[in-house]
Amino acid sequence: MERFRADLHIHSRYSRATSKALTPRHLSAWALAKGLEVIGTGDFTHPKWLEEIAESCVDDGSGLLTLRSPKGLSSEIPHLDGWLPQGRTRFVLQAEISSIYKRGGRVRKVHNLVFVPSLDKARELNARLSAIGNLASDGRPILGLDSKNLLEMVLELGGMSFLVPAHIWTPWFSLFGSASGFDSMEECFGDLSSEIFALETGLSSDPDMNRLISGLDRFRLISNSDAHSGEKLGREANIFSGEMTYETIYRSLKGEGLGQGFLGTYEFFPEEGKYHLDGHRKCGVVLEPRDAMARGNICPVCGKPLTLGVLHRVMELADREAPENPQGQPAFSSLIPLSEVCGEVIGAGPGTKKSQALYTKAVSRFGSEMGVLCDVPPEDLSRVHPLLGEAVGRMRQGRVLRDPGFDGQFGVISVFSQAEKQEMRQGRFLATGLSGGLLPGAEARPAQSAQASGEKADTARSEIAPAGAAPAPGKSGADADAAPLTVFQPARPAAPAWNEAQQQAMAAGPHPVLVLAGPGTGKTQTLMGRAEALMAAGTPASEILAVTFTRRAAAEMRERLARGKEEGTALPRADTLHALAFEYWAGAYAEAPTVMDEDSARRVFAECMPELSGARLKQAFAGYMLAREQRAVDDAMRETFRPYVKKKEYWNLVDYADLLEFWLEQIESGIYVRRHRHLLVDEVQDLSALQLAVVKALAGPEGTGLFAIGDPDQSIYSFRGALPAVEADLRAAWPNLEVVRLTENYRSAPPVLTLSAALFPGRAPLRAHLSEPGEQLIFTAPDAAREAAWIGERVRALLGGSSATLDGGRGGGLSPGEIAILVRFKALAGPIRRTLERLGLPCSVPEAEAFWLEPRIAAIMATAKGFLGMTVPDEVALQTAGLAAEPTDEGAAEEPEPLSVPEKVLAKGPLGLAAYFQDLKPFDRMFWNGRPFKEFSRAFEVQGGWAGLVNWVDLQSATEQVRQKAERVQIMTLHAAKGLEFGAVFLPALEDGLLPFAGMGFLSGKASDERPDEAEERRLFYVGLTRSRGRLYLSRAQSRMLYGRELRLPASRFLEALPQELLRASVMVPKTVRQERQIQLM
Repeated sequence: MERFRADLHIHSRYSRATSKALTPRHLSAWALAKGLEVIGTGDFTHPKWLEEIAESCVDDGSGLLTLRSPKGLSSEIPHLDGWLPQGRTRFVLQAEISSIYKRGGRVRKVHNLVFVPSLDKARELNARLSAIGNLASDGRPILGLDSKNLLEMVLELGGMSFLVPAHIWTPWFSLFGSASGFDSMEECFGDLSSEIFALETGLSSDPDMNRLISGLDRFRLISNSDAHSGEKLGREANIFSGEMTYETIYRSLKGEGLGQGFLGTYEFFPEEGKYHLDGHRKCGVVLEPRDAMARGNICPVCGKPLTLGVLHRVMELADREAPENPQGQPAFSSLIPLSEVCGEVIGAGPGTKKSQALYTKAVSRFGSEMGVLCDVPPEDLSRVHPLLGEAVGRMRQGRVLRDPGFDGQFGVISVFSQAEKQEMRQGRFLATGLSGGLLPGAEARPAQSAQASGEKADTARSEIAPAGAAPAPGKSGADADAAPLTVFQPARPAAPAWNEAQQQAMAAGPHPVLVLAGPGTGKTQTLMGRAEALMAAGTPASEILAVTFTRRAAAEMRERLARGKEEGTALPRADTLHALAFEYWAGAYAEAPTVMDEDSARRVFAECMPELSGARLKQAFAGYMLAREQRAVDDAMRETFRPYVKKKEYWNLVDYADLLEFWLEQIESGIYVRRHRHLLVDEVQDLSALQLAVVKALAGPEGTGLFAIGDPDQSIYSFRGALPAVEADLRAAWPNLEVVRLTENYRSAPPVLTLSAALFPGRAPLRAHLSEPGEQLIFTAPDAAREAAWIGERVRALLGGSSATLDGGRGGGLSPGEIAILVRFKALAGPIRRTLERLGLPCSVPEAEAFWLEPRIAAIMATAKGFLGMTVPDEVALQTAGLAAEPTDEGAAEEPEPLSVPEKVLAKGPLGLAAYFQDLKPFDRMFWNGRPFKEFSRAFEVQGGWAGLVNWVDLQSATEQVRQKAERVQIMTLHAAKGLEFGAVFLPALEDGLLPFAGMGFLSGKASDERPDEAEERRLFYVGLTRSRGRLYLSRAQSRMLYGRELRLPASRFLEALPQELLRASVMVPKTVRQERQIQLM
């Protein structure tokens, strides 16, 4: 039966910190020299690398790839002097994906290997992954994608595609990693755990260590090099038997079939891995796990938590005292790379000419590195060099000295003791043969089980400084890595369910109550507590109405009200004022009107005002709508815009203001009968005069049962008519208004609260319940590009460093979704988004909703599927694909049903449907002229008809489903961030004219009467600052290109108010290149 060796995890030159020489030909040459018949391609997710693989390789019919032209490979490795064994390397399509996401209240960072049997499958997966993150920035892409979701995507490919968790014990990026992993397979992959059948042990563990955990018995344990250069190939590898095909690898790892098998692995000595023991590289501290545990896992030098190694983590999860190898699981061999053996034999570094010469001599004589290390008798090796046979023989028997790796520093495995090496340097060493002993004074110990190693606490390493000593020679503080970024991820304080002020608010009334709740003071919790308190006191749920500003907030409120209650329990009504007004209007008339969104209303307004265009039209529309929200429409304005009103009446159209104006009229005239005794109003500072008038009308002349909550300091919607002076307005209506203030903050670090309060002179900061200071920086860049670069590097550090090195993970502690970049307006987001994408960091900018989510288009798509003979999706499928509309304000959404339309009309496409249906319900002129239908029509043309469109939308819908689950750094406007909170907040472009915003006329250089509303802009900055739980990064650029103009703006005036002693400032100074001119003598 055929037997072959395979290294199934490598990288390309497109991964960070890899050799630029890596090409398919270079890898093939090194695989031949190493004695590997099969190697991974590495990085097939990178588009350029996949293209190069497709150009250089061909599928040989086995599911594996071979070079199209393997001639001349010997030139790829010059120091082998033109030697290379005969053979043909095969490649298996393989990639590694870094997932950073939040699960179970913790940030998880897991690396997974993905294997596919064909280039088509690789392209299919890439098409879906590219919608989630940037695949072109790094061969090992960073995605905010849950490992379970990634596994689902791989399984959906079919064709024996499979996933293997990578280097499962690495502290920073792995399935079981001590810093950000899980405690079990099921915790990570849930009900899909059974689809995982192999695990990669990593360089710092071997099968014996893994066999201390009974829960891993069913898995095949594979080992691979994770090579970043050709020289590192094969330092760990796997052995298979059977025909050399993709299916053999797949079925062998699954334990299926009789014609193939998994025979075992070649391993690093685990102590050589760079995360074997616990310690601090910078402090020169290395400890065995039991010694580290005795010290509370705290470094004795710096007092900070130790980096816990693989052995420590294995011992935490172990349920056995000694390894037990399950029946049918293969054995393994521990090896030292031949270049290291040659270096030790010669007494020089592995990369020196002498060592390379011995390496070349050995492999050219015996056929390959694996042959030398595993197969050739020691006496034959001694004919190449007297000590080579002795060295390899000791390695095979495990008679080696171990200097364990820790905290990102590789360990050292030696076959000769220091005394022997001294003898060798003096020319007196004589190998005593494998049966003899070492020279007097030589040290060696046999291979230990992991448990035995864990019990040794006196010294963790042979021939190194004890714990707490100065760094070993050659590892001075200057050479050590820079100090890691301090992680700030505070645990929420254990506080009583309600503080005194919250209890006062919930018990107040029945007279009108206004609660002024600063950011992070538990506003929504208090509002929900009020509802619960009312119901506990016997008020029926049907008599309680909660209103809020947005549909999103209303949905969250409904969810909170239902939390912990049995299904069917009566709950208070929670909705927006507009939804409630529409519901009343629809019930009052036989035919409900068509509600226009803002874009539709603007189009109808433009049709009615043909004499207006451009800026004048935009200004007229905005002014009229604002005047209506402010209840300030005079007779002249009413007459001017009468055509707009008439057009709406004729077509039975209403805009948002119409809904509230109608409802207010019905309440004030006594036609509408008040149905609720208690009115709870959220975000009261965001209400316009019109909305507030509706609230006061609903509350009645005495205001009995009114409970309003909000924060005037976060009133940022004056352009929509919002009233920041809401307390004065309510007190004018009800002099007996009771005001309760919430001042205890449970969100932010004390410096964040002090900084934000400084925006309002004389204002005391909210009282912080968190004690950790976090980190607050302010950065000045020469230009916007370098400001964006600074933000990108900071984000990468917060996520745990780049994917270049696994120990880069020490700096992070946040998932992508916990980081926000908040800008004053969308045009400022572009350079930052492009920078993050270039760095391969998952990010998102809010986009318009996909056209196929529009319910009427969903109905058209369902009709098209029936026309094509495809099954119309059921409710579950629609929800999975994102086509089922979320519950509307009128109740639960119904599944879109196919339309009744002749096939010949449907065959004409969207335009044919528009001509056929015109204004038949549910369609109307607004729909046919709207953005969703126009995008739908364009997609129909691009995809070449119904079949192409249906397939394309199905793919996009499935991708969108995964994209919504994936975590990404949020880039959004300050307005959109209101109500949210993040572990880290970036506030860029803090320049006067941008914040406070001086208007578009100022930015475009056109004359304008616009003046910034400085008070509102100050409140907007306050909102941005208080989104942060502790990490706050402010920045500005001295020069910025915007709308085709170079702007050189001073620092925002708001920065002057901030206590500078709380901000760590840094400035990037551009280099000035001085050109010297030679003076010529006459």
